[in-house]
Amino acid sequence: MNAFHYLCSHITIFFGKMIPKKIHYCWLSNDPFPKKIRKCMDTWQQTHPDYEIIRWSTQNFDINAVPYVKEAYDARKWAFAADYIRMYALYTQGGIYLDSDVMLLKRFDDFLDNSFFSCMEYHPIQIEKCGTMQYIDADGHRTADVFIQGIQIQAAVMGAEAGCPFVGEVLEWYKDKHFVKEDGQLRTDVLSPYIYARVAEQKGFIYKDIDQQLPGRIHIYPSETFAGNKHEVTSASYAIHMCAHSWHLTPWEKIRRWLGISKKHRQHGK
Repeated sequence: MNAFHYLCSHITIFFGKMIPKKIHYCWLSNDPFPKKIRKCMDTWQQTHPDYEIIRWSTQNFDINAVPYVKEAYDARKWAFAADYIRMYALYTQGGIYLDSDVMLLKRFDDFLDNSFFSCMEYHPIQIEKCGTMQYIDADGHRTADVFIQGIQIQAAVMGAEAGCPFVGEVLEWYKDKHFVKEDGQLRTDVLSPYIYARVAEQKGFIYKDIDQQLPGRIHIYPSETFAGNKHEVTSASYAIHMCAHSWHLTPWEKIRRWLGISKKHRQHGK
């Protein structure tokens, strides 16, 4: 920990503002944990035995409270329902949120003095495929009314103090949004990392894979900090997102979208 972080940690302790030692995760399906997921989650306890681990499900979150969440849940798109729930958990209780397919390598204590933290996601192949750089200027500012793909804020690993204003602004984004569009199609084209980046632009966030310390003690670290996959891990990495890709469309859903078929989604029992 450098001198700046040492000073910040003592200031935040003095004023009673720190991210609590809690790890939140979402598991909405009620299905058993797959072996690969269980292996990832085992590393949480191994590296953070003193942290409280909290599961979010229909038992402690009212799915019907937010239309976006209800529609994503009914469509069995757990990751999209969790997009709101993870921020709700951080806003109401504070702590660290992890996707269930995140493997921890080091302790997170160095990050607890931030009001909010995550890291960049930077995927060169996606950037090239989507022509992303045509929508960003040389300084990393967005120049078109589009969501930037391939350069965004990581959603699988993040932490925040309870009541963090930035997290509150993200929650506000969802209030008037629906997961099911008017034509019956699912809104799977807007991922939470795009939303976080768009909200963070108001704080001075830029689309570059660099360390960004924004107003309000918001800290966005370089992408290697919480590696987006096992191939991006470096000695500076604290975690790896093993990417179970639960937000992706199933093969049948891709066919339906290509054919332009829509359907009404019904409540599922799980």
